[in-house]
Amino acid sequence: MVEAILSERNLKIHFIIGISVIITVFFLPLSEMEMLWIILAVFSVIGAELINTFVEGLLDMKSVEFNPRVKFVKDVAAGVVLWNALFAVAVGIVILGRVLFSFKPLSGKIFIMFVLIFFPVLSLVLRRKKHGKDKSDDSR
Repeated sequence: MVEAILSERNLKIHFIIGISVIITVFFLPLSEMEMLWIILAVFSVIGAELINTFVEGLLDMKSVEFNPRVKFVKDVAAGVVLWNALFAVAVGIVILGRVLFSFKPLSGKIFIMFVLIFFPVLSLVLRRKKHGKDKSDDSR
């Protein structure tokens, strides 16, 4: 795991942020359940990133040429990391938003709904634009 953290940029970023969050929550007035949710969120992102690194490494060893199926599997593995990161953001907003920014429950829920709707829709729009561009390139 240490080698993966040192060699994979995204894993290193998630690990540093995750450890920073876990250290920070020990100094905040949180219940044990809130701390567990924060720790679960951090571990889920790091775990998903480790699995993504594993999947990409295996596929890179198996396939030396470009393969659309390999690209699809890598994209799905990266998507798992993204969804775990969105989960962590939602948990952070609910728990830390109340403690650090005095979010009222309703404003936190509205912000979470925005994040959970906006980012997936944005990713679909960007993906559609990219695929539309790829298809127009193929017709030449």
